[in-house]
Amino acid sequence: MLTTAVWNLKGGTAKSTTSLNVGAEIAKAGFKVALVDLDGQRTLSFGLGMDGTTPTVLDWLSGKSDPLPTDFKNLFLVPGDIGIFQLVPDEDLIGTSLKRIKGFDLCILDCPPSLGFASVQAVMSADQVLMPTLYEPASLKGVSEAIGLIRNERPDVPVSVLRCRRRSRLVLSREADDMLIAGAVDMDYHLLHTSIPENIAIAESIAQQKPVFDYDAKAPGTIAYRSLAKELMKIWGLK
Repeated sequence: MLTTAVWNLKGGTAKSTTSLNVGAEIAKAGFKVALVDLDGQRTLSFGLGMDGTTPTVLDWLSGKSDPLPTDFKNLFLVPGDIGIFQLVPDEDLIGTSLKRIKGFDLCILDCPPSLGFASVQAVMSADQVLMPTLYEPASLKGVSEAIGLIRNERPDVPVSVLRCRRRSRLVLSREADDMLIAGAVDMDYHLLHTSIPENIAIAESIAQQKPVFDYDAKAPGTIAYRSLAKELMKIWGLK
């Protein structure tokens, strides 16, 4: 099983939305996918209509539960729990819990925007890191800081950076592209070819508690996440 941590130090960069839609697209392609909601805000769980569903991630971390089936074939979820913010473990709970997941092709860990235990353990346990970022100066600064932290602890782990909420006509978007292209060389990360456009259907699909492809099959957001999933499957070796 391949494990991917979706993380950025900055909040609001579409981590949960990306975890949901990438996972759903890859599951739709025939792979068995487990999503783990490690963020106490539980946006990923809400987006699949499973916020408040039990057992939660706290049960999973204590070895008492497995990923639960969602309404979508091949897609499973460990629901989030606000109580995860209160955990201060002195052991590797996430690494141990991942070893108990059997029969899956991919596990996506949706991390909180912090350096708390969930994010740190997820990044330390993952085979890959996927880092969504926005076309904003503060977000680009966060990419640099976050990748620097990763490289200090795991210099060889592959990191892919995803550009979200693109507005192609803005000069700021073009400047951000130039900065990220230069940063990919300096900080040794892979800048994904696919970017996710600003698209209202993506936000509406979360409100409707479903992946964007199930909300509007022809939306630009659907097309972009489908392309992203194909690109990531190739990078991650899912054939």
